[in-house]
Amino acid sequence: MTRALGITVLAAVIASGMAANAHHSNALYFTTNAITLQGEVLRVEWINPHVLLFLQSKSENGESETWILHGRSLGNALREIGSMKERLTPGTPISARVWLPRNPLYVDGTQTVLVTRPDDARKSSRIVGAGEIRFSNGDVVAFGGGPRF
Repeated sequence: MTRALGITVLAAVIASGMAANAHHSNALYFTTNAITLQGEVLRVEWINPHVLLFLQSKSENGESETWILHGRSLGNALREIGSMKERLTPGTPISARVWLPRNPLYVDGTQTVLVTRPDDARKSSRIVGAGEIRFSNGDVVAFGGGPRF
């Protein structure tokens, strides 16, 4: 009886770890090709499940485009970059290392990044997996679990 209970508890612990691992994987992004974006912070959504940074940038043609940087979970972000929170204000110039998405993504009404179908109008190629952010003074902070400078 005690052995069966122990095995059941062990199985539950292992199963709960798998779900957390899958949720925090980088499977949404091409982790072999990092790019660097430059622009100004439009806004930062300090929300669960992951912090989102909206970055105003210029395309190669000089056209304005908005990128959404998918960052760390709220708890990790506040612990690790909480001291930078006041620096990530609208108009702040930054560079960001990011991964491009493998599949079309969109941000729903609760500000959650979700995978969508290629024919879905909600898709965006400008939702990226965030890594490090560099401020104009050279300070670097890990906004997400993505690529580094």
